[in-house]
Amino acid sequence: MIGIDLAVKKPSSLAGYSKGRGIEIWRMAHHELLEGELETELVVIDAPLSLPKEGAFRDFERKVLLRGYRLLPIKRGPMRELAIIGSQLKLKLESKGVKVLETHPSSALKAIGITRHQVVSLLSKMGFIPSPPKSEDDEDALICLLVGMLYLKGGVEIYEGEEGLMVLPKPGLRFRDLDLT
Repeated sequence: MIGIDLAVKKPSSLAGYSKGRGIEIWRMAHHELLEGELETELVVIDAPLSLPKEGAFRDFERKVLLRGYRLLPIKRGPMRELAIIGSQLKLKLESKGVKVLETHPSSALKAIGITRHQVVSLLSKMGFIPSPPKSEDDEDALICLLVGMLYLKGGVEIYEGEEGLMVLPKPGLRFRDLDLT
């Protein structure tokens, strides 16, 4: 499983988990992601994976906004470019049989009421992280990875529409009751 904080102008941060190896964090340029191979069955990405048909928000994002989460509109410039790259990456990965999900790290943290540093601490206590993340982008990749773990355990809400979907942790989720291994 891999969590990706997708970026346009700098390398993207990736956090991958595999049994026996724990979590590894690395960086790749978006063109390397599009050209290379990721050997995994699930990828959770912090980036829009589609463009809105009209307006600044996709249909499922309006549902997310109604729940009190804050999202950036996809209009022009960097967010639009990120959405185009995200949609290309999603198509590529899905053509290889990889399940691809979109999430939003800030909203994920709000849903479960913890900070990004608590995510790192939680994963470290579980023996997953060999060394601390070097940037907020690395932390976002770890949050995406955590959302992927929660997805596999049924610990997420899925906001779905015609323009895509977003997964976020179920609000109030208690980690001590959840085995992420």
